[in-house]
Amino acid sequence: MAKVEKKPHKEMTPPVKSAPKPHILLVTAIAANELESCDFSFEITHEIDFPYDDIEKIRSINRRRKNYGFDPASAVDESSGKSALFAARVDKRLVGFALIVESWNGMAEIAEIAVDRNARGQGVGMILLGATEEWAQEQGFHFIRLETQSTNPAACKLYARAGYRLEGFDRMLYANSENAGETALFWYRNLKA
Repeated sequence: MAKVEKKPHKEMTPPVKSAPKPHILLVTAIAANELESCDFSFEITHEIDFPYDDIEKIRSINRRRKNYGFDPASAVDESSGKSALFAARVDKRLVGFALIVESWNGMAEIAEIAVDRNARGQGVGMILLGATEEWAQEQGFHFIRLETQSTNPAACKLYARAGYRLEGFDRMLYANSENAGETALFWYRNLKA
């Protein structure tokens, strides 16, 4: 009688479900109730250290939640040049948006970009950046700029991964606002490179 070799029993692990890829749509407006259904706030726990030349060099700061309230439709209306508003949706649900406008200096400027807390870490921000860059190139822009704060290291890491370079900062920009103490960081991307 032939001997049958038993193979060790392998434990089956269920396949990991990846998050559905968002659909990016060029829109004229986003309904207020859709914006209100999202949580664009984020926890502030760290700040990039001066002179802001190393986004990995951070220090702990007092924890607080920063709310993000914005009406992208009003910003499109206020823009004096070309502009585009992109909505990121998963299964028809809003998970993020980006507003890009023509800046006073002839550059494209990402005036706003936000991702719902429940959709972060799933590539939504990178896909929105890609949509804005594609639009800017189609419109003939050679550079894109955007602004974030020293208290948002996660956004800074996203911009660096996307090919943006930190080219300047302003410690006083928010001095007379609810964001006093934060430093504005200015990022640029050369679309010709």
